[in-house]
Amino acid sequence: MENFLPDYFRAWHLVVVFFAGLIGEGYGTMVGGGGVVIQFVLATLGMPLASVVATDLAGSMGASIGVITATPKKVWSNKKLLFVLGLPLFIGGIIGTAFLIKIPVELLKYVIIAGLTLLLLYVLFSKPSLLRSLETLQISKKQHPLIFFTQILQGIYGNVSGVGSGTFERISFIALLRISVADSIGVINIIGLPTVIFSFVATAIAGFIVWPYLITLWVGTFIGGRYAAKYIRIIPDKYLRALLVVLAIIYIVYLLRR
Repeated sequence: MENFLPDYFRAWHLVVVFFAGLIGEGYGTMVGGGGVVIQFVLATLGMPLASVVATDLAGSMGASIGVITATPKKVWSNKKLLFVLGLPLFIGGIIGTAFLIKIPVELLKYVIIAGLTLLLLYVLFSKPSLLRSLETLQISKKQHPLIFFTQILQGIYGNVSGVGSGTFERISFIALLRISVADSIGVINIIGLPTVIFSFVATAIAGFIVWPYLITLWVGTFIGGRYAAKYIRIIPDKYLRALLVVLAIIYIVYLLRR
């Protein structure tokens, strides 16, 4: 009962959480970084840090479902690609959830910074190339080890913190797979939903979820994710890539200062 109506709960908090989810995931769906807004709001309302992270991650289920309902069918067409990307992400998510519940992971922050920096440099200085179609995209055997490692790392970090994880994965998809930002959003939410569900179940059992906030967050993130995914395709990809570069730099600074 303590996690259902904790001592710091106030009814007006639900309005604040709803708009944090709506704005955070609306923006986060387009360029990543929604967790910064949501986690900041939850923390300022008095929620313990572990519950902040767990409730934010569980709340992203609403955004994922919203995005998936607005995702074109072509994103689903390459099921082999979704499996190759989703399996290591899920394995990493299991490890990340264990870290969140039991293990301090300060070192992981620097691994993410290094990985994000390398991918950012690749995006900035690699020669421009044509975007690839999801329907026909195939991952070469040479790419499998790097993609497997990247997705494992993404799954771990995503279920430990979540802040900046969307940006990390978007940049990795642009750098390694050469797909558009808009297509990457659909792929990320399809392959990430099982990982988010696992985190939700595990952290709920551990008692980290604060239910009134989560239920309100689901409503806000669903609306924000669905409408952002629907309208993002009218924005030229070059502008979305520029926003990602800026946000990646901000996250590197953010992680260094934590």
